[in-house]
Amino acid sequence: MKQRFLFITRNYPPKIGGLEAYSYNLIKEFDSNFETYKLVLSRSKLHLLWFLPYSFVMALYIAWQNEVKYIHLCDALLSPIGLLLKIFTQAQISTSVVGLDVTFHNFIYQRIIPWCVSKMDIVVCISHATRDECLSRGISPDKCSVIPVGVRSGEAYIDSTQSELRRDLEQLFNLTLDNKLLLVTVGRLVKRKGVAWFVENVIPELTEDFLYFIVGEGPEYEKIERLISAKHLSNRVVLLGKLSDQQRNVILNASDIFIMPNITVDSDIEGFGIVTLEAGSVGLPVIASNIQGIRDAVIDGRTGYLVEEGNSGDFIAKIVSSDLDKTSIRKIVKETFDWPRIAERYFDVLMGCELRSSDH
Repeated sequence: MKQRFLFITRNYPPKIGGLEAYSYNLIKEFDSNFETYKLVLSRSKLHLLWFLPYSFVMALYIAWQNEVKYIHLCDALLSPIGLLLKIFTQAQISTSVVGLDVTFHNFIYQRIIPWCVSKMDIVVCISHATRDECLSRGISPDKCSVIPVGVRSGEAYIDSTQSELRRDLEQLFNLTLDNKLLLVTVGRLVKRKGVAWFVENVIPELTEDFLYFIVGEGPEYEKIERLISAKHLSNRVVLLGKLSDQQRNVILNASDIFIMPNITVDSDIEGFGIVTLEAGSVGLPVIASNIQGIRDAVIDGRTGYLVEEGNSGDFIAKIVSSDLDKTSIRKIVKETFDWPRIAERYFDVLMGCELRSSDH
């Protein structure tokens, strides 16, 4: 029988973010190889009120009309829909778990969502950290598989010399980058990202040869802005806010090191760290905190370095001694995390469950 897949996600472009990119690329890979249907929300979270019942009804219709055998939910919040679909269809129901969707700190949420996840046929965790969170909530290890997020290996890469790209940066942001070593962080500025900690504790200890670009917005933006002023770092830290994809890619390709200085925050884990793959896909070595899902995204000593969380000395030592080859990093990231390879692993897990079930 022809394999038919249905994907349901509440995070989809044109919304921008890691989960949106994850859902889009996973569905795109399956759509290229199989008969694939999708139910997606591409608007703000306020629209969940209608999307949840709508997606359940439409999923029933699609599954019945097209004899869909596989339904995949792109995060754990959708697992109650999956539970209902298990009752009313004969499809195999799987869900991804990405981090906050299972750790969200709310009593009612924690009573409902992990229990619903435990009833799914397959649970795909995007890192060993998210798998550990699932296991700690009573979800069977037999149902849990770890498959990392993927990256489009050539999408962010710009085939220009670093000097050419730096001239572009100088024109874009009215800067002088002569003899500068460029550090960069890209992402939503929330506490767990550790950017404020890095500005306060690491940047003042580096020489003035280093210039730190921060790309992104979020609740920590003003705090970081105040730290830059209080520490007199305006000539060493450039807080850029939200940029276009093209501008961000120019910075990634022109920089020397990507920084991901995460810190532990209760109930808010870094499920993976997709942006580390984007950095690696252009050859940028990553220096990151050795915590949570970041461990699955950075191959220590090959695509970057994992250092002790909150240890400014370790960060400084790796920053000043990093000598990883950019061409090698690009090759490793492509071989390990390219989306077609990741999608193959999804297919193997989904089909593997069916084959195991048919043996009994």
